[in-house]
Order: sequence, then C-alpha cells, then structure tokens
Amino acid sequence: MIKSDKAVEAELEAALQRVLSGTPQTPRLAQLAEKGRLGVSYAVVAEEAGRSRTLIGYDGCRYQAFRDKVKAILEKGPRATDLARGLEAARMRIRDLEAQICIKDSIQASLLLELDARTPAPTSTVGKVTRMPRR
Repeated sequence: MIKSDKAVEAELEAALQRVLSGTPQTPRLAQLAEKGRLGVSYAVVAEEAGRSRTLIGYDGCRYQAFRDKVKAILEKGPRATDLARGLEAARMRIRDLEAQICIKDSIQASLLLELDARTPAPTSTVGKVTRMPRR
C-alpha cells in the first residue's frame, strides 16, 4: 500500500519529535540514546521513520520543506553551538600564539644583534671564504 505524501511527512515529523526527545523506537537508535550519543541528522530521522534517507537527504528532494525544517534544527542545535564556541576558542588561541610568535621574533632579533656586536669582524677574505682568527 502506497502512503500519501502527507502521511509520509507525518511519519517523518513524528520520527523527528522522537529523536529530539531522545525516545526513538528503532532498536539501534534507542541504544545510542541510552548511551547519550543520539544526534539529529537526516539519516537518523529517516531511519527512525522507517524510510529511505534519500527522501530528505539532499537539496531538491521530495520532502524539501521537511528537510529545511531539519536543516534549521541542525544549524541552531547544540552541536552547532558547540562548534561555534570551539571555533571562537580556536581563534583566540591563534591570536595568543601569533602574539607569542611576535615576542619570540623580537627576542631572537635582539639576541642576534647582541651576538653580532660581540663577534669580532673577520680578518681576511679569500674568494668566498672568510678566515676567522682562532681564539
């Protein structure tokens, strides 16, 4: 029996709500939920609904409006927030490291200048070889 588009969309919606609430009926997803590792994705929602993920898995799919709804959840969900926080922390770390590199370069430059001041000038040059007196 072929179900209407509205019936399939209702199944997908119910599956999405079960995934969001952490109470999926599919055994594999229920195990993931128990372990706290259940996340929202197109494939997970389709699996929970007992449907192929191709129904909502790509732009221009048959249930594009439902896909857009899941996409909005993914973009504003906890994982997206965690990623944004992680990205900001990484950017701050990069700024700190760049500042440390500038300090290191400055210290190296001053040490090289001091070394040049303490190194005696070469005494003679023959071709490309500079002879230095022994100490």
